[in-house]
Amino acid sequence: MLQEVSWQNLVDTVSGAWSSLTEAIAPEGLFSREAVDRLVRVTYPVAPFNQPEFVAPVLGIAGVLLSLVLAGVAVSSLLSMVAALLALAMLLTRFYGVSLEVGAAFGQQG
Repeated sequence: MLQEVSWQNLVDTVSGAWSSLTEAIAPEGLFSREAVDRLVRVTYPVAPFNQPEFVAPVLGIAGVLLSLVLAGVAVSSLLSMVAALLALAMLLTRFYGVSLEVGAAFGQQG
């Protein structure tokens, strides 16, 4: 029933998915002139922030990079919260003996 997963099979699957994604996004190459121009057009700021013309692509790419940095901050904050909750759960259960059991009949009166 369960297929045996080999490392080579996993590498081939990920490599195929990556190449098909790259082909769908930029068929002429990921770092070609057309792909870079397409990225600049997508990240081009709207008026009135597109003045002067030579600064607008820099502002667009800076906005994308700032969005990626802020997404990283959000993910790291989420991971810090999960770590703190796990530490709290360990303290409550191991040191203080508190346990909370929720069964299938939680909230039902018998």
